[in-house]
Amino acid sequence: MPSTCFCAESIPFDQIEKLCTGGYSRFYSTKKPLVPISGNWRKRFCSMADTFKPVLDRVQNFDVRPDDVYIVTSTKCGTTWAQEMTWLILNGFNFHLARDTDIMIRSPFLEFNGVVTNLPNDTITAANKSQSPRLLKTHLPAMFLPRQIWKKKAKIIYVFRNPKDAAVSYFHHWCAMVGYKDTKEDFVQSYINGDVNFNPFWPHVLDFWQMRHEPHVFFTSYERMKKDLASVIKDVCHFLDTHINNEQLGHLVNHLSFEEMQRNPSCNHTKEFEFLRNAAGQGLENFTFLRRGIVGSHRDELSVNVIQEFDEWIENNLREHNLSIEDFTNYSKYSA
Repeated sequence: MPSTCFCAESIPFDQIEKLCTGGYSRFYSTKKPLVPISGNWRKRFCSMADTFKPVLDRVQNFDVRPDDVYIVTSTKCGTTWAQEMTWLILNGFNFHLARDTDIMIRSPFLEFNGVVTNLPNDTITAANKSQSPRLLKTHLPAMFLPRQIWKKKAKIIYVFRNPKDAAVSYFHHWCAMVGYKDTKEDFVQSYINGDVNFNPFWPHVLDFWQMRHEPHVFFTSYERMKKDLASVIKDVCHFLDTHINNEQLGHLVNHLSFEEMQRNPSCNHTKEFEFLRNAAGQGLENFTFLRRGIVGSHRDELSVNVIQEFDEWIENNLREHNLSIEDFTNYSKYSA
């Protein structure tokens, strides 16, 4: 039997029964990552549904091209926003084609076959067939990304978001996607424990934070995009060696506004929700993928006690690194 890139340790069902109806595991890497990652790589895990088992080796062995660009994020951190921005920069600001073609086609979600097993089209096959330069999306941590990325130095754009806002957004996403019926507080606890797909959160972030100065890694934040989108666009153009004029910049800023993105059918993941609803086999709540799009949304959705627990969790994870949330949200690769 061929060697595999992972071993999976089942998570006791009573820990995850509110999150899913099938098996869930903590996935550990069996191969030393080709780049330094946060913590002991042998003890690092990523929680995912067991449906990822047939997918991870295929992702690790994926044929990377040197001109690939990867959008890498933890969940609900502005992934679609960054995809749309970057795709337009890579494709000559072709707004008409962007409007007419679903973003899942323009920018495949590499491991989506692990999220939904009965897709009509295999996402890894679709990525293999995509024309260069490819823009690919993934939520996987560094240790499970295609190993050729680190050899060929394909470019990575990593987007951070305050986990308090990301967790609240993920809760609403989970309710719509898989019919989660328990409380927001229970979901947040599962998020903090690292039991939801693609978590734990902080090791995922810290891997790329420590690579932020590498020439092929661009680290930014949802909060910085909200505060000064034009500057982030210009920085991404710099990173991708692409020129942008003032007219293109103004058009792109308008195109990427929350109101325009919310109205844009190619970015609302309608097909994705249809696949997930069918997989769940039940009627799920109506849901708008681009729901609120604000910074600090957790303040009016979480209790004071839950926010305090979140803050303690953040401090405990960042203390040894002498970091704060603001270090991530304010970081600029090309600041003076």
